Amino acid sequence: MVQHSRFVFLAAPMPESKDGDEGEGILWMLVSPNNRPLGRGTTYHATYGACRQSVLDLQANYERAKPVETTVDLTGQWTWRIDLDGEPVAVSSRSYLRARECTYNLERFLEAVPSAQVIAGTRSVRRGRRRASVAEPPPGRELRNAG
Repeated sequence: MVQHSRFVFLAAPMPESKDGDEGEGILWMLVSPNNRPLGRGTTYHATYGACRQSVLDLQANYERAKPVETTVDLTGQWTWRIDLDGEPVAVSSRSYLRARECTYNLERFLEAVPSAQVIAGTRSVRRGRRRASVAEPPPGRELRNAG
């Protein structure tokens, strides 16, 4: 059986809002066949259905996606993001010491998007556990909340 990259959905605590509330939202992550994170969505969604639809929209409009590579001012490390119609829709799951590492990992993400499987259901991620870091924005980035 051939393994494929896949979109998984994470139910995770959202960053605190301005009024101090910390709710839970759904965020997608694209993982490689060997479970290595390739990238993730920029937006927390209120429902699994809305988050799943954002993945389907990315796959359907893949040809219009614009990759952007940049450095984090604080660390000088490299990150990437994907913009669709001027809005960021995906970001790197981590930062990179070298531009070529960033470019390589961006290319792996872009190769995987069109044919990646969309997995049903969500996985719960809690802060304080090691895996919770996948829901944290990379340094210098903030995630948007969406309904």
